[in-house]
Amino acid sequence: MRFYRGLTVPADNAVTTVAEIKERGLITNNWSWRTEHHRPVSGLLDKHELSLDDTRPKDVTWTPAVCACGDLDGASYYAWSHNQTNTNNTPIIIEFEAELEQVAIDGKDCLYTVFQMGDPPKARKFLRAAFGEKVLTYAERAWQTENQGRRIALCDLSIHDPEVVMAHHSNILVIGGRYCTVFRSAFTVALPILAKNIRNVWVPEERSYKPYADVKLADLLK
Repeated sequence: MRFYRGLTVPADNAVTTVAEIKERGLITNNWSWRTEHHRPVSGLLDKHELSLDDTRPKDVTWTPAVCACGDLDGASYYAWSHNQTNTNNTPIIIEFEAELEQVAIDGKDCLYTVFQMGDPPKARKFLRAAFGEKVLTYAERAWQTENQGRRIALCDLSIHDPEVVMAHHSNILVIGGRYCTVFRSAFTVALPILAKNIRNVWVPEERSYKPYADVKLADLLK
């Protein structure tokens, strides 16, 4: 599967960072925002009293990961806008390959909120289009309970479902998510990403087109 990661670094570090990623790959998530994910054990969907203790057990080590998008526009948004600071002011785009087993959906800016506060009549069509039919297996169960922990746990299961991941990777709808984020697809990809899987790393000269949101998160909520 092909992914794009957008990050920002100080201008003086840009050339060195590009060279290091090309040579070593992505080994660490020691950036401004550290990302991890944990794949729950199989067979939890039908557990009657599913809880966060099942999907986020305290005795496991989470896997370091990096955020990435399934398309260049999404990575460009993060590199040119979302991750920009006075210090980290130079965008870098990384194009790489990863196996499906390394990938989970990054649901923090959209999917978890829809599971917790979504209005089913408004949200079903969107979820089907952006995450595939299979995601409704999890979302419908979430909406049937008032237990927010269980709703989150069901979303924990959905973001690791290979069918849901692949459907989201193919999504063409532009999503307007939390904190004014704009993306078609968002993922966390387990580290390391070896140099042999890096397809390109570059400092873009100009920003690619910023798409307008087709669907805004606020319009999917109760």
